[in-house]
Amino acid sequence: MKLNILLAITDEEQKVYKNLVTDYIKFFKGSQGAFRGEKKTYTPKEGTVDEPTKRNLVVVQTTVAEKLEWYHDTASKYINALFSQEKTNASGVSKAELVVDGVVWGEFTSLELLRLKSLVDNGNVLELYSNIPVRSDGEIWNATHEEIYEGREVYQTPVVSSVVKTTTKESYILADPNIALLKDASAYKPAIATKDTIVELGDATSQKFSGEWSQRQRAEVLKRRQTLITAVTEALKKANEAEAIPSELTAKKIFGYLHEGVVR
Repeated sequence: MKLNILLAITDEEQKVYKNLVTDYIKFFKGSQGAFRGEKKTYTPKEGTVDEPTKRNLVVVQTTVAEKLEWYHDTASKYINALFSQEKTNASGVSKAELVVDGVVWGEFTSLELLRLKSLVDNGNVLELYSNIPVRSDGEIWNATHEEIYEGREVYQTPVVSSVVKTTTKESYILADPNIALLKDASAYKPAIATKDTIVELGDATSQKFSGEWSQRQRAEVLKRRQTLITAVTEALKKANEAEAIPSELTAKKIFGYLHEGVVR
């Protein structure tokens, strides 16, 4: 590929990447409900009225894993073109090994390292990862085996079972042994009491689903981001220790021509 074509691709894909990051920040902040699901069931007891409103199914629309995979796939063209551009433009003299968390990634030029630092240390990228939706640590979550989520990174809480009950009230007259002693009972008002009876209406279950990450996963991504920034900074220091190569495009030539019309 010619450099001019590579430059055109980089410029065009930069807009796509910038919009992608902005959209992801907005989605992670405002659409956390898309990562959450729920299933409620209800079975009425024999002889009771069914209550369909106690049943509910909310399907997890997407997962963090799926969103980040799409982010990776969509951004790849820009990232690959970007670093190919820097590699092409680099002199190849100022180089250093990039060692991240003890693993050697390879030898890169100072321009590649600068571009990598700019990419990872970007405020929008930090905001994106900081806003990855996470599920509550106050609940127990396990990988789900629900068929509708097969092959997806979805977690579930244990099924919570309960019995739906109601209270019926029954009024009755209290027996009064003194009524027989009254000469005229026409004005007598009997005492009325109320009896409460608990009736079981049905059996219900409730369960939550989530395509969110755990708090630890998000924390580890942010930690790895910082580890990468530190490693790039160290590699840049080593790369910049290379001997400078004097350029033939000197101030003497530039100003000699501008000021005197003479090329020295």
